[in-house]
Amino acid sequence: MRPATRRFLPAATFAIFAATSLSAYAALGPAHPGPTVNDYTAADLDRAQAAAQAAGYKPLEVTTAQAGNFFMKGEKAGQTFFLTVTPDGKVYPSAPLPPISG
Repeated sequence: MRPATRRFLPAATFAIFAATSLSAYAALGPAHPGPTVNDYTAADLDRAQAAAQAAGYKPLEVTTAQAGNFFMKGEKAGQTFFLTVTPDGKVYPSAPLPPISG
């Protein structure tokens, strides 16, 4: 293998992996059925969003789900938080995220 190819191949592999991973998580839908720990049903999603709303958060987007836990961004009192919603309906927020300036 040529020296230039050896340097390019790992970078290209990482770029392809990152692009496919980001697009997969950016497009989570109302259900993600399948045989893995990351799968959920529309009813699971509804329960997680209802729990976040009951805790005073406005669910903005689901970023991922794993083992019955939902990870989403939510807003409360004008601040944005990352939320973990457990299968039993407990909601754990992060510290408020810094505002995006632009």
